[in-house]
Amino acid sequence: MRKGLLGVMFLLAGLSLAQGVDYRQAAVASAALARLQAVAQTATGEEKFLTWAKEVKARAEKSYEAKAYFKAAREAQAALLLFRAAQGELQVRAKVPAAPRMGMGLHHGWGHGRWDRGAMGQPPRAVAPQARLAQGAQAAVDRAEKELAYYRAQDSLVKDLVAEAKNRLSKEPDRAFLLARAALALISAERGF
Repeated sequence: MRKGLLGVMFLLAGLSLAQGVDYRQAAVASAALARLQAVAQTATGEEKFLTWAKEVKARAEKSYEAKAYFKAAREAQAALLLFRAAQGELQVRAKVPAAPRMGMGLHHGWGHGRWDRGAMGQPPRAVAPQARLAQGAQAAVDRAEKELAYYRAQDSLVKDLVAEAKNRLSKEPDRAFLLARAALALISAERGF
């Protein structure tokens, strides 16, 4: 009898936890919104981007109130990227692989031949940071376009962000990168993963 009662209690406790709130997602969303609030208070820059950022910020706050924590975190990330694009921040970490450094082996500081040389035994060529940024921006815009088409995103703001990123790709790759990343975050928020 005791074992049965104890088993039922554990079952009920497990079910209540399974239906409860994912506290990690709530904490991530809360931290993202707090950071967004701090950035939004001092944000200046291009008016179109600020308007988009405020709109996405309002969406994130509504999603958080509705307990859609993943969506709120992604929307807060997109708004933060839009605020950065409005300010024209150049501190962007492009997702382009850097040239391998000389002497970096697998287990210690001395190279293993194939890791510290490029093709045909030549030392790797250094890529200028601006060129690497342009490559990263192009890759981000391409990915945003492909995800927009694949997931059939219905959000008109995502389409506007991708179009604006394509327009600014040649002149301002840093802003194009930030706009494409914001579009990707909104697509992720919409699809839920």
